[in-house]
Amino acid sequence: MLLARQAVPYTVVLPTRYGQMLVNRYDTNQANALFKTSEAFDRAEVQLFIDLANRLPEGATFLDIGANFGVFSLAVAQVLAQRGGKVHAFEAQRIIAYMLCGTVALNSLENLHVHHLAVGDQGSGEIDIPAFDYRTVSSFGSIEFGGEQREFIGQPAQGASGDKVPLCRIDDLGFARVGLLKIDVEGMEEAVLRGAARMIERDRPWALVEWIKSDRAALAGFFEALNYKVYRLGGNLLCVPPDSPITIQHDMPDWRS
Repeated sequence: MLLARQAVPYTVVLPTRYGQMLVNRYDTNQANALFKTSEAFDRAEVQLFIDLANRLPEGATFLDIGANFGVFSLAVAQVLAQRGGKVHAFEAQRIIAYMLCGTVALNSLENLHVHHLAVGDQGSGEIDIPAFDYRTVSSFGSIEFGGEQREFIGQPAQGASGDKVPLCRIDDLGFARVGLLKIDVEGMEEAVLRGAARMIERDRPWALVEWIKSDRAALAGFFEALNYKVYRLGGNLLCVPPDSPITIQHDMPDWRS
């Protein structure tokens, strides 16, 4: 007798190039790519961050804001573990954050810290978590927290889930020696930058910022005001501090292209 649909767990353990991961079997984006290729949907960007992590000084920190299932976090944490560095991953969806915690345990990564928090420009308050069915085929990394789900992810939002997640600002959290920063928060990127401005000005990390649901010019302008070079890398901006001791060969176009 077949199990009822509700009895089949949506969480599966998946062997990937980066290590064992917990993912949602119904995810159409990241999990789908990992199932089919063992590599991330955004494999080029992940490889870039692996290469950069190998060049960071000892004791550096990577902030993964909008970590989803944690491909970037998992890959970079393994590099930084050999260099005394740490990864702090932020994920606002409780169910997805729990999956990432499981991935940390599966890979025995003591330097990867998971924070079930929403990141923005406010150091207090909460955000309502929209309700979606994790047993329905969807792109769960595309869920938005701005009060309106503009992108159709495979199912309509079902109102508020009843869950609330605390808001935080990066500048309030006391991170030191941040060398890499990734921001993928489905339209809240500008708020994250406003709340991390002091850290970015102080530590001048390499940054990968998704622009698809945000104002690309505003994101680029934030970094250019800090004398960064800004390039377009698919749906992301790669923001490079020219005074960084790290250099890479690339043919990425200017962000305006």
